[in-house]
This record gives sequence, C-alpha cells and structure tokens, in this order.
Amino acid sequence: MEEISVYDYSTPVHKVLLEANLLLGIGLTPAMLIMVLTIVLMNIVSVWCVSIGIFLYVAARIVCKNDPYALTVLFDRLLAPDVWRAD
Repeated sequence: MEEISVYDYSTPVHKVLLEANLLLGIGLTPAMLIMVLTIVLMNIVSVWCVSIGIFLYVAARIVCKNDPYALTVLFDRLLAPDVWRAD
C-alpha cells in the first residue's frame, strides 16, 4: 500500500493532521483504563500488579498494531447506551 504524503494534496496539509492521535500507541480510552486498573490493583493487592498492567499494555499494542483505533472503537461501542427510543 502506498504511503500518503503531504505533497499529494492540492492545498497544504499539515503532517500532524495525517497522523493518529494516540496515547502510548493504543488510544486514550484504553490507555486510561489500563492505567486506572493498574493503580487500583496496586493499592488493593500489591506493587507486583504492575506486571498485569504491562501485560495488558503489550496485549493492547498487539491488537492496535494494524489498526490504531481498534480498541478506541471497541470501547466506544461498549460504552454506548442501549436505549431505544420510540419517537
């Protein structure tokens, strides 16, 4: 697949608009969930729960390797309300 360049557009496009906006490479929602879960487990169980957080981060990076927004879309779909309104 050919990589998109900023020179392919007729009007100037900043390169930052073409790059994915990710926190630690996995998206904001999954990264925050992993961080909060790791901190809670560290406070409840022990400091060794950092290894669980690292494992979850590595698993999330593997899932997001081909599609950087895979986990973000998944969490958006899971957190969507299941309310069906009859208009």
